[in-house]
Amino acid sequence: MTAPRPLLLALAVLLGGPNLASAQSADVVRPGSPALRGKAPAVGSDTTDDFVLEGGARRPGGGTIRSIGRVSLRGEPAYVIDTRTWGAGGDTTVTSMTIRGTDLSLLSQRLHARTDSASLIVVQDRLTAWSVLPGASPVLLDLTLDHPVFGIESQLPWLLPLLPFHEGYRAAVPHFSPWTGGEKWDSITVVGSEPVTVNGRTFDCWKLDTGHVGPPGYRMYRWVDQRTRRILQSVLRGAAPGTEYWSVRRP
Repeated sequence: MTAPRPLLLALAVLLGGPNLASAQSADVVRPGSPALRGKAPAVGSDTTDDFVLEGGARRPGGGTIRSIGRVSLRGEPAYVIDTRTWGAGGDTTVTSMTIRGTDLSLLSQRLHARTDSASLIVVQDRLTAWSVLPGASPVLLDLTLDHPVFGIESQLPWLLPLLPFHEGYRAAVPHFSPWTGGEKWDSITVVGSEPVTVNGRTFDCWKLDTGHVGPPGYRMYRWVDQRTRRILQSVLRGAAPGTEYWSVRRP
């Protein structure tokens, strides 16, 4: 699958504009990239609790349960990643994704929420998918891929802990979007090392800037434990003193 020109332009913006030297300094991570060689997602379950900070007040915002398990498909190793996310308003999103064990590429994925849904299946180099957005007709896709792809859930949070973080590390990670029919690029930058206290314990973490998300002017920051590589805390933050959206891992 050749990325359409708008996606290439988006990558240039995420990497700092049309500066080729800047783009080349980032680690472009795809399924099977050297950065992921010998890496595997951590098997087990994690739960995060969400809350909103606004005007000095804190209110519940929902949460996420994610489970990762090993399976065998036709004798080949694979992983199943099941995720359930719920919001304070009662909306729940359920996702089940199967990825190949050898290169972490997408094999299949189903996503269902109150307002949208999608399904993707990859067989060899052929991807078929459908997706539905509110107020729109279903979108059907049947594509030949020229390289393996990551699924909708992309690098956050199952893939992100596998990257080789160090001071100044930068990465660009594409994942397939059934809503656009192409790849969407995400940027990751290690902005420093920072201690974080979560559930009464302090951990040395890599602080990551993972780019623009949500409302204009907002960016997502994540703190990854340098020892265990687990994401301990995520904050969606705009200009002060605006509303902040937090996600904190349970013990």
